[in-house]
Amino acid sequence: MENILIIGAFDRYNYGDLLFPLIIEKQLETLGKEYRFRFFGLVKSDLSQVGGKPTEDLAAFYEACNANDGQNHVIIAGGEALGVTWHSLFAALNPTYQKIHRYRHRLSRYIDLNAMAKRFLKGKTVLPLVFTKDDLGKVRSVILNSLGGSGIDRSVFERYPFMQEKLQQVDYLAVRDGQTVKNLQANQVDARLFPDSAVLMSAFYPVADLEARVTPPVRDYVKAHRGKYLFFQINRKNTMGKEAVIAGQLEQVFRQSETELCLCPIGKALDHDDHLALAEVRRRMDCPHVYFDAENIWDIMYLIANAKCYAGTSLHGAITAMSYAVPHVGLKVEKLNAYLATWGLPRNNFAVGFDRIHAQFEVAVSLPKETYNEKQQLQMEQARKAFALIGEVIGKP
Repeated sequence: MENILIIGAFDRYNYGDLLFPLIIEKQLETLGKEYRFRFFGLVKSDLSQVGGKPTEDLAAFYEACNANDGQNHVIIAGGEALGVTWHSLFAALNPTYQKIHRYRHRLSRYIDLNAMAKRFLKGKTVLPLVFTKDDLGKVRSVILNSLGGSGIDRSVFERYPFMQEKLQQVDYLAVRDGQTVKNLQANQVDARLFPDSAVLMSAFYPVADLEARVTPPVRDYVKAHRGKYLFFQINRKNTMGKEAVIAGQLEQVFRQSETELCLCPIGKALDHDDHLALAEVRRRMDCPHVYFDAENIWDIMYLIANAKCYAGTSLHGAITAMSYAVPHVGLKVEKLNAYLATWGLPRNNFAVGFDRIHAQFEVAVSLPKETYNEKQQLQMEQARKAFALIGEVIGKP
């Protein structure tokens, strides 16, 4: 029996992170092999009510890596896992520890915050998601699935010099954008380039099936306004002080483009705080709009899939739009800009400043529908190739 041990940050309510285990399980099952899946976060959790997978904790992960009941394969699920620290992961889960995180730049001069969080969590590796099979016991392969690292530079490798060797030794390493490929190559690490695996969501969750999963208010709204609204989302850290500009741009979309406004948070975890950012923008808006509180991942997915356009700072908001061939506008976030530069359409393959939301919305909705369909199919085809290669790694004798 092949034991597939999937680890990632899906022990917190953040849309993109919750998608990874769902898609990995479903796509690997299409390969026709017999796999036994287990899902792990830092802590035990159950976010099944919002659409996630229940997770076992870190101690259970290390125990599973040493189990004798089959061949053990570890998949790091996705996201910005390259160089992520124990400290940042723990801060996203623990309200008390979040207070320490706010002062991390000052405290890090005196305290090794990564080492401290590692002790709290009983971690066994210097970084939580940088390891090889030799670090884990009875593991046959370590697979890094479509990771992001557009912000990874030489200083990260200088701070953690073991990273280069360990990334060179893993059994499969794929990243999701061209900038990450370049960043790794600059540090003598080669990686395959494939789209984010979440782009396959529309194959497993078609719009008709999503309708049965969403909350009644979302279902009713889409029924009445399908294809007529902008789905809008922002995070807090990138938009503080820009709320008035954003509100003005949304009002232009509403008044000049005859498009309704649907505001909805995608990430509520630390360093996202979409709900707080949107509340500040709403206070400055004079035009009509509707707000949904993202009660589950299906509400988010369904609202984006049926929108006239998506606009936001969330990478996985944009990837959801790409998966359902919906026009999209990326707003100034480095990893989103890197992804659009790799997989986006000409004239829409970059993230724009907050003062250009309306202008880029007009560009996005003017591009032919068939071009979005072509990019959708290209990404999905490439993502399936990635999983075929993962299947080959798992199946090696």
